[in-house]
Amino acid sequence: MSDDDFMFEEEEQDYEFEYEDDGGENGDEDGELGIENKYYNAKAQRDDYEAGMRELQKVADEDRAAGASEWGFRATKQMIKLCLREGKLELVLEHYGRMLEFVRGAVVGRNYAEKSINGMLERVSAGTDAAFSREFYQRTLDVLKETQSDRLWARTSLRLARILLDQRQFGELAPLLDTLRRSCEDAAGNVVMERGTQLLEVNAVYLAMYEAQGDVRRLKDVFVQCEAVRSAVPHPRVMGYIRECGGKIHMDERNWAKAQTCFFEAFKNYDEAGAHQRVEMLKYLVLASMLSESEVNPLASPEAKSYENEPPIRAITSLVRAYERHDVREFERILGCNESAILSDPFISRYIADLRRTFRMQALVQMAAPYTRIRIATLAARISAEPAETEELLVMLILNRRLRGSIDQEAGTLLLRQETADQAQHAALDRWAVAIGGLMQASYQIMS
Repeated sequence: MSDDDFMFEEEEQDYEFEYEDDGGENGDEDGELGIENKYYNAKAQRDDYEAGMRELQKVADEDRAAGASEWGFRATKQMIKLCLREGKLELVLEHYGRMLEFVRGAVVGRNYAEKSINGMLERVSAGTDAAFSREFYQRTLDVLKETQSDRLWARTSLRLARILLDQRQFGELAPLLDTLRRSCEDAAGNVVMERGTQLLEVNAVYLAMYEAQGDVRRLKDVFVQCEAVRSAVPHPRVMGYIRECGGKIHMDERNWAKAQTCFFEAFKNYDEAGAHQRVEMLKYLVLASMLSESEVNPLASPEAKSYENEPPIRAITSLVRAYERHDVREFERILGCNESAILSDPFISRYIADLRRTFRMQALVQMAAPYTRIRIATLAARISAEPAETEELLVMLILNRRLRGSIDQEAGTLLLRQETADQAQHAALDRWAVAIGGLMQASYQIMS
């Protein structure tokens, strides 16, 4: 998982300079312009590790003797990059310690220092082993704490938290996240309004940790806290992950309608961020939509329509069409033929039994509608289920009042009571009377 932490440029721009001789006695070689020229000449030799390191070290030494400036900082940064390229990690830490001394002494501007540190952290995260990355980050955090660079400290801590999460170092991760969360609160424990975005980013890592640990209770608690944050504008990728977790929580509780809403929001967030998870969220959205028995095709929305022909979505699209037609046999055929596209996802496969049951119940309502009496074995054959399972589904439909009838177990028959026109009219009048009563009660409450 990543966010806008990684939007910083890694390399400073190289510019071509043309200098004119001002006719001074010693020229510019003895001043800042001289060390600047030496820096660019040294940087030009970085393809040769030995020559580049030698010349850059000369610039750093000369700068140190002259009192430390931006050019010494730049030379040190280039040496770190060369050592990283060659895999000389001990030298990387040595030179990085010197680079941090420039930051500690405020030799370079705050913005440039932050940009340079971010570039280094990005390089180290991508190209070194886990233990070295953690050491590198920890050294950075120690200096940032000293210099009170709160914003960069928080960003760097979040990066380290993601490294620890990837390594499943939960023992180190939990206290770091607790520290980050406290940094978003005031002395009374209330969330500082300006830190709402940071808090959501911290909570997103908490969610990922609890999801990896399978701690459902804490996962729900953190999601509720995320919903309570109002003053935040997080990166859409972060918000997408939070909504994804919310959708999974609601699915676990069999609250299909709320899960559908969360997955749709997660899809839109991931789509805005250009994240590959958007296709996965679209599959989960379709699953939740069918389970909630929604009459709206989720793939018909403008945001989702452009992904209808994506290979992972095609099988789901076919499933939706069979669902809309109440075609049980086609539904089962699609599941069987697209096992890798549908059932290979552990999250989807967890709810296939619920989806089958929902689909079969819908189909039973449609199939039984024209009859006053029909054998349960006949219905079982039509929905590709065992008679005992079909009888169980029919009982649920009767108890939920989706079917008006009873079961003759001895005869193995479903007996249906067809509603007469008068009964239908009376039922409609009853519903109308209840609605009017509710409106009147609401009006009295407003007036009082």
